[in-house]
Amino acid sequence: MAKTAVDTWMEQDFVFPTATIRKQTVALLLLRLPVLLPLLFISRGVITLNNDTLNGAEADVLGTGSEICLFLTLLVTPVITVTRQRWIAPLRRWYGIIFAVTAMTDATIASITTSFAGGVFGRLAGHSFLLVGLTMVVLLIPLLATANNPAQRWLGKYWKQLHRLTYLIWGLLVLHLALLEGFGIEHGGDGDPVFHQRMYQAVACSIPLLVLRLPPVKRWVGQQQKAGRQWLVYLSAAPLTALFALGFVFIVNEEIFKGVGAFMLHPVGG
Repeated sequence: MAKTAVDTWMEQDFVFPTATIRKQTVALLLLRLPVLLPLLFISRGVITLNNDTLNGAEADVLGTGSEICLFLTLLVTPVITVTRQRWIAPLRRWYGIIFAVTAMTDATIASITTSFAGGVFGRLAGHSFLLVGLTMVVLLIPLLATANNPAQRWLGKYWKQLHRLTYLIWGLLVLHLALLEGFGIEHGGDGDPVFHQRMYQAVACSIPLLVLRLPPVKRWVGQQQKAGRQWLVYLSAAPLTALFALGFVFIVNEEIFKGVGAFMLHPVGG
């Protein structure tokens, strides 16, 4: 794949009187930092052992934060497919690592703070949606352990096969949210529109990510790009981009709203 103008620009340096720094390094840093916010939001509650925050907001803040990280991980490949810009490729591993760390932190705190009966096991697997969530966390363990270059070299061709578990985790996330909210039906009388239901937000984000991974779609995109019709690729991807953004903006809004409340030790329930 030929380098795009943006890839070439990213390989250049910012020059300062005493140092130089690659433009890609700066851009990647700015795109990496925001996914640490969920951990920051819950950190004050952990440090102060504030039970209201840990019991009332932990699942929303870290659960939603994990969801955001997973969708960002899955977004990198379609963006490369559509734009041909490869400078963002390192973000895939970073978002995946933070997804695993956030989800495991969520499970750890939930196992000792939530009000579900049955002790640690009941808090982690006492309901169907909890069991699905726990399965996701267990599957993340080998992915996190092998999210490094030495492991990739050691596993060889099996590394990619192992990391295809990400797609299973993706499906389990949608199932987890469906079970959590009764497939969007249990909360139907609360006055919220459809896109205030977490499952539908996840589905809206998932459809574009799935479509842009389909082999026929990827072949068509490649053919148009080789023919010099990049504009047609962008035009065709616009509805999918809008659908993803529609779902994602609700997820991010909830994370910021509830995350700030948790950091201020005034958790917002619901």
